[in-house]
Amino acid sequence: MTLAFEPSTLTCAVCGDGIDSGYLPVTGTDGGDEPLTDAAACDACGFTAVGMGGCAPELDDLTDDPAADALCHVRFTGDGVEVLRRK
Repeated sequence: MTLAFEPSTLTCAVCGDGIDSGYLPVTGTDGGDEPLTDAAACDACGFTAVGMGGCAPELDDLTDDPAADALCHVRFTGDGVEVLRRK
């Protein structure tokens, strides 16, 4: 689970805050998953404002972009972006 490129920052499409940990739609490519940064959501909004309250969002809760084919749960660390899960 690698990203084709690591965004230096992410902004939540729901609340507008910076994301330390959250959900990032991606498009799978031969070079890794290409992030669709405009549809990212922070953990807080992912669990309360989109999808079912108290549950992680699904891909179609965040974007209707036909290129999006997976949703990654990501976290920014001192070393870059860590992909925690991909579904």
